[in-house]
Amino acid sequence: MSTTALLPAAADYTDSSVTSSKTHPSFNDANADISLCSSEGTIFRTHSLSLSLASGWFRSMFSLPQCMSSHKLAVSSEIIHLAESSGVIAGLLSSSSGQPIPHLDSFEYVEELLYAAEKYDMPSVISIIRLAIMSPLLLDAHPIRVYGIASAWGWTAEAKLASTKTIGWDLLSSSAIKDLNTVDSRHLTALLLLHRRRRDMFRAGLDSPVLFYANAPCGRCPNCQKELVHVQWTHMKHVWSNAIEQSPAAVVSKSILQHQDVHQLLGTTCQDCAKKLYDPEGTVAKLNELMDRLPTVVEF
Repeated sequence: MSTTALLPAAADYTDSSVTSSKTHPSFNDANADISLCSSEGTIFRTHSLSLSLASGWFRSMFSLPQCMSSHKLAVSSEIIHLAESSGVIAGLLSSSSGQPIPHLDSFEYVEELLYAAEKYDMPSVISIIRLAIMSPLLLDAHPIRVYGIASAWGWTAEAKLASTKTIGWDLLSSSAIKDLNTVDSRHLTALLLLHRRRRDMFRAGLDSPVLFYANAPCGRCPNCQKELVHVQWTHMKHVWSNAIEQSPAAVVSKSILQHQDVHQLLGTTCQDCAKKLYDPEGTVAKLNELMDRLPTVVEF
């Protein structure tokens, strides 16, 4: 069996006489004993010791039994071809060699880097990515994708925080559906159930005669006891019931309390005695209470 056949999958060797169009400026150490080549042909001159310390994959490769006694000496004259782009390889090496870590401001790049870090068994890079996805730049813009990654990796605290960040999202919007496709089915179900529980509890609360007297079977004016039909309350419930699905961010931020239908409701008066039908302070307090009781995090 040849020495190359003993190496872990995904590495390809060629003689160093094969010239490259460019060498990465941050990884061009004249004393390096290993050269990595990206998919575009960029060369990274680095050290086998640092690769062994950072990567279980490379550590295994360098510790394999050698079929030729001269192979260890020959390693320095070979180029290891990797399938990853130069940006990903630079990110892996920078994050694991004490150099400034790359800008992790693109979720596509973060996902590529995480996939490569898993492939090459580089726990330090994975730890950096675990911290990076919690940055507002990524978490606020892509909470569903962060939730998917954190759930898949068993990062429970991060997954719970990301699930909370999704509750203001309409999961049927085109951007949300695109991100939902990145979440595995088990964790996707849990996220959908969170949103379903919020919707059902919200609508049940709006219909509750305990919370809101306007839901009683025989509504009466609290002042003159004239029998009432709570038209404005029914209208507002309809608007709010739609909002929890179509505009959930308004419920999360409670900006829905500033909507015109709420102002119209609180200004409604009895046609007989002209007294206000709804106590503004009490009604708003109960609406706030209802929104505060809604679940905000996925249950694991």
